[in-house]
Amino acid sequence: MKLTEKRVLPTKLLVKEPKKEEKVTQSGIIIPEIASRITCEGTVVLTGEGTIALPMSVSIGDKILFSPHAAVKVKIEDEDFFLLNITDILLYW
Repeated sequence: MKLTEKRVLPTKLLVKEPKKEEKVTQSGIIIPEIASRITCEGTVVLTGEGTIALPMSVSIGDKILFSPHAAVKVKIEDEDFFLLNITDILLYW
């Protein structure tokens, strides 16, 4: 089943995060990129329809900024995505 054949709930969206490299300190400690960020950036790959009270304001292909604590990391077809609510979007362009 292809990603385009999947659906999310009306106020949810699926976001693909760009690949980031982990940082390694001089002593060899690996610091994941997500641990050193206050916000996450990603590209919308799937959206719900929205509701009358909460219309979907982003489209597939839009880039968004969101809190890493607001998203749920999911794996679909061996790819990592974030699933989040439309109200967790801080900025989009």
